[in-house]
Amino acid sequence: MNARVLVLNRNWCPVDVMSTYDAIAKVFAGRAKFLDVETCAVYDFEGWTENWSDAIRTAKVAADRVIGAPSFRFLLPEVIVCSEYRGFGYRTTHRQPKFSRGNIYRRDRNTCQFCAKKLPTEELTIDHIIPKSKGGKMVWENVVLACGKCNAKKDDKLLSECGMKLIRKPFKPRVEDLKRNPVDRILFKMGRKIPKTWEAFLGKASLVDKALGEMYWQVELKE
Repeated sequence: MNARVLVLNRNWCPVDVMSTYDAIAKVFAGRAKFLDVETCAVYDFEGWTENWSDAIRTAKVAADRVIGAPSFRFLLPEVIVCSEYRGFGYRTTHRQPKFSRGNIYRRDRNTCQFCAKKLPTEELTIDHIIPKSKGGKMVWENVVLACGKCNAKKDDKLLSECGMKLIRKPFKPRVEDLKRNPVDRILFKMGRKIPKTWEAFLGKASLVDKALGEMYWQVELKE
């Protein structure tokens, strides 16, 4: 009952994962429906129980996915669909985002802040506007993304010394500025444990390996 269930919003977009116990409770309360991943049919609690009451059908399912009871057999769900558009527990937050590599990349949208080129993560570096050698600090307002060419041109100089300009002044972002794609969040939570039955809904199963290294980007940076 502690296995993870994929949660889709009312438009069938992935929004979160939760325990099997919590997923069943949501459906029992009428806040979601079970999704049959083979047929893509949705069921309320009673309909799900009736649909999987056939012993021959449930016998084809892995034993650890079926709960036996005196009067019925219950198949543990893998995916549920919310009755609410945004999913469960949606709320705005005013927490201050963590100062991390990943959040710097999100704030600057994977774009070099000197030449405005949008590039893959591995082709960008974090550059200090005021170099450390000149007293520059590791803070939101003093770091930006730079491509290899711009980083080499700036080197250990001030902007006035190398004749370069920023396309946007760096700033301390709000949580709203760093909204994370729900699929990326789910991949990060699950790592390699993404069930095959989820892949059609996530649409990004190939990113699982990439998500495993994401912890590096979440470490809080220090001066």
